[in-house]
Amino acid sequence: MGVARTLVSNSALRFLVVGGLSLAADTGALFVLHGVLGIWLPVATALAYAVAFVVNFGLNRTWAFGAGGAIGPQLWRYLALVAVNLVLTVVVVQGLVWVGVTYLAAKVVTATGLAVINYLVSRKWIFT
Repeated sequence: MGVARTLVSNSALRFLVVGGLSLAADTGALFVLHGVLGIWLPVATALAYAVAFVVNFGLNRTWAFGAGGAIGPQLWRYLALVAVNLVLTVVVVQGLVWVGVTYLAAKVVTATGLAVINYLVSRKWIFT
């Protein structure tokens, strides 16, 4: 039981670190693409998101969860999770705003809840 708990704790901590690194990659890429290179903001935002996607998937696969095996099925499951996250984020943030929560607080609450779900889904389904 102690070893299993340690493995979960290590992967959970690594998952959080990867999330922080992904945010840094996203923000840094956005700054370079839009702020330095002058790329139109919507395009720069999409490209920066793609950079963060690669960082997040790669580091979660290799470092946070130490997953082996074929990358293709893991990538497809990860893409499905990203799509579900997008839909849930839009719906939950809007729903919380409708009941009186500020949009930024709604975003933080939603992201926090999804982070927990994403960790469990990643550990049990994506990077098995």
